[in-house]
Amino acid sequence: GSDTRHDTLAVMTRRVLLIAALTAACGGGTAGDAVQFCDSLAESLTLVRDPIITTEAEIDETLLTYRLLGELAPVEIAEDWQTLITNIETASTVVPNDRDSIQRAVQQAYASERSAVAVAAWVSTRCGYDMGPVTTIAPQATPNPAEPPGVSDS
Repeated sequence: GSDTRHDTLAVMTRRVLLIAALTAACGGGTAGDAVQFCDSLAESLTLVRDPIITTEAEIDETLLTYRLLGELAPVEIAEDWQTLITNIETASTVVPNDRDSIQRAVQQAYASERSAVAVAAWVSTRCGYDMGPVTTIAPQATPNPAEPPGVSDS
């Protein structure tokens, strides 16, 4: 009921205030501070790693969290992080049993796989956090370069 909505609003308000305080403490909203991003991500790691998006309030909270983190994302991952936001925005528009809206979400999820892998790798390396398994439809491993014509190992 309204208590749940009030609690969710209170949690979101605390997150907004926390991130605003972190931004102010670090000298403004300049993108690219890895420490600030990692600290803010730590506060929301469970939500980011394993979002629960069964209600509109949960979708709103997840989007707000991703958008706030997006404002802090270092330049190395800012574009990839924006792709993840677009993925969640698209998923939030899915209408159950509507093939077109489901197909749009699947296409966006597929299009965002490379970004998800890149963000997870950056977060692991720079923040030391495991983003959990990144599920992909297509393999995202870096392929070995093709041999130029006429070159062989024999």
